[in-house]
Amino acid sequence: MVATAYPHRERSEAKPKDAGWRRIMLFAVAMVLALAAPGIAADEGDVFTVAAVPVDATAANANAARDAARAAGERRAYTILLDRLTLAADHARLPPANQALLDDLVSGFEVAKERVSGVRYLADYTYHFRAEDVRGLLRKAGIPFAETRSKQVVVLAVLQTDAGAQLWEDPNPWRDAWAKGPPRWGLVPLVIPYGDLQDVQAIDADAAAKADPDHIQAVAQRYGGADVLVSVAKLTTAADPHTLAVSSSRLVAGSATAPQSWDKTYTAAAGESDADLLQDGVSGTVQQLEEAWKAANLIDFGHNGTINVRVPLQSLQDWVAIRSQLAGIPAIQHIDLVALDRAEARLAIHYYGDPTQLQRSLAQRDLALSGSDPDWMLARRPAAAAN
Repeated sequence: MVATAYPHRERSEAKPKDAGWRRIMLFAVAMVLALAAPGIAADEGDVFTVAAVPVDATAANANAARDAARAAGERRAYTILLDRLTLAADHARLPPANQALLDDLVSGFEVAKERVSGVRYLADYTYHFRAEDVRGLLRKAGIPFAETRSKQVVVLAVLQTDAGAQLWEDPNPWRDAWAKGPPRWGLVPLVIPYGDLQDVQAIDADAAAKADPDHIQAVAQRYGGADVLVSVAKLTTAADPHTLAVSSSRLVAGSATAPQSWDKTYTAAAGESDADLLQDGVSGTVQQLEEAWKAANLIDFGHNGTINVRVPLQSLQDWVAIRSQLAGIPAIQHIDLVALDRAEARLAIHYYGDPTQLQRSLAQRDLALSGSDPDWMLARRPAAAAN
């Protein structure tokens, strides 16, 4: 698809005193052109890196144990990565790992916490995967995937008891379970508040349980414009087996759209402790959150488009910040600079999927895409502009 080019506007007021500004603008143009180059994605390495994979192997000697541990870690990291990017319903169709495939996909690794004995090897490995090769593998297998990382989500873990709702109060085993949590290798980074004075002042248990908009806004602002997950749990122990009812909602402060919400009841297995049951609730809620995010952000490589956008500018710093926020958005193929002056930039954004998905991806970088063809506008959100 060919972009509609905006005509370059010659400015008649150019004078010698503007020479410094023009040099700066030329530098900014160079930065935008670099943005369109392959491989510039800013957080691509994060999405296609699997960190802190624990390995433990025993063999005839330490070297053999190390080799076995590293190979086993690669296979586990491969599974973690593909599970991160794809829906649970497609996991059975994922290409199985073999050494030749892993040799092609893994670009390198790092080792931490290494411990060695005569026959045993333990460590934490971080594996880096080649993004384009992983994408190609999934596209060839016909498996849709998402690679847009969500903005941070602050978890408010509310425990409903006979005495009322608890959030920051101790004990709160539901909040403790979230603090312990499962390994979080997904696309939705979670923040578990410490419950310090500022947290307590921002929101209490009742306001959280009711998802009071003003208090949710206060929490979001405290954590840099993050989304908020209110997860309300009720543990019933009066009869066996014990049960845990969990109701969770992902809230976007200041948004008029309905929040994503999930409800599920967990039943303790024979001999399972309440602490383990609470951990089951955390794992299940994280899975619900991840699945909803991936379903909304699957990249449809079968469809693409181009939109022309105006970017209002107040300063060079404003433009540099927007350029940085645009870098590495998976739904964007590349960006062409059409025109640039003191007041605005005009860009042609080539993207995969549809405009709604592009808007969602941009929103995760605190960029608001508004309007419709042929008049789209891209601007920083106020929370981002204040940072």
